Amino acid sequence: MDNIDRVILWLDSFEFATYIKKDKIFSIIKDYNIFLDKEKFLKHKDVFLKIFKENEFNDLLRNFGEKYIDKLISDLEKLNIKFITRNSKYYPETLENIDSPPFIIYYKGNIELLKTNCFAVVGSRTITNYGKMTTEKFVKGLCEVNFTIVSGLAVGVDTVAHKTALQFNGKTIGVLAGGLDEIYPTTNSLLAQEIVRNGGLIISENRPYKRAEAFMFPIRNRIIAGLSRAVLITEAGENSGSNHTKNYAIDYGRDVFAIPGSIFSALSLGTNRMIVNGQAKAVIDINDILDEYSISRYASTKPLSSNFTYEENIIIDLLRERERTFQELVETSGLDVKKLNTLLTLLSIRGIIKKLAGNVYFLN
Repeated sequence: MDNIDRVILWLDSFEFATYIKKDKIFSIIKDYNIFLDKEKFLKHKDVFLKIFKENEFNDLLRNFGEKYIDKLISDLEKLNIKFITRNSKYYPETLENIDSPPFIIYYKGNIELLKTNCFAVVGSRTITNYGKMTTEKFVKGLCEVNFTIVSGLAVGVDTVAHKTALQFNGKTIGVLAGGLDEIYPTTNSLLAQEIVRNGGLIISENRPYKRAEAFMFPIRNRIIAGLSRAVLITEAGENSGSNHTKNYAIDYGRDVFAIPGSIFSALSLGTNRMIVNGQAKAVIDINDILDEYSISRYASTKPLSSNFTYEENIIIDLLRERERTFQELVETSGLDVKKLNTLLTLLSIRGIIKKLAGNVYFLN
């Protein structure tokens, strides 16, 4: 950690030091040592008063110096929270050219994930069974080829995206609107802990104790889009917050994919509109995404077949081709009904396959 990091942390600790004010002051004063030398700092008072109010400047002066900064760092350590700044080697290039790139990122977990191949999966907070199934299916496929799943740790699609990534030993990043010590929603506090515990990452540009407010969520979404190679929207109503993520992605030149849904479902109206308006590419299978990048689905992972018995492989290989009814599996697998029933049950419990209405099975 050098002086630049310490200065950015110091300035970020003041509520009145908004992004715009920080941007202005750092564009004027290039010598960061001025912020650590009270005599030099006072010599530049006129400059600071063009940006900060008199009482704000006095507050900066009262809380000036290395001792105050050391206390800030100590407080973060007690919360098991670390931080990087634009000056850090861990700061991802993907964020450098977005709208208002964060000066500072607070984090818990594996910071190196910021420089991995990230793919955002977002959608409605209100999720249907269809949305849950499609999110699980696509996240599993993305994890198989080593994409890091980025989402917002909100209820609904975000929660399913993170949980599915963890279920299949994938990497995931949760981008919070509020601070890391004020997890929102509180119901996802345990999920946040699980992400960190399993090698994932949670991040925020806001101070740890900052409670999320409504206006922060659209601003947060620029980071989700900025970090990611592409954005997948699995289920979203017409006014879903994922529209913000989609718009940022388009502005940043990222690919946008959306899963179409029923024209009678209000929660598919947003994704359907994106597709109709040419703002997103329609996808109905993970290979629709992977083909865009010339990625083989099993190129980066061990084939599933190496983890299963000979008889389980028969079922898996058949379902890799397409979904099949129970009767079709009886006719094509060569397994007797009792054995097939047992294997399908076990594979379902392990999350390898799923069963739809009408005794239809597909590979998860």
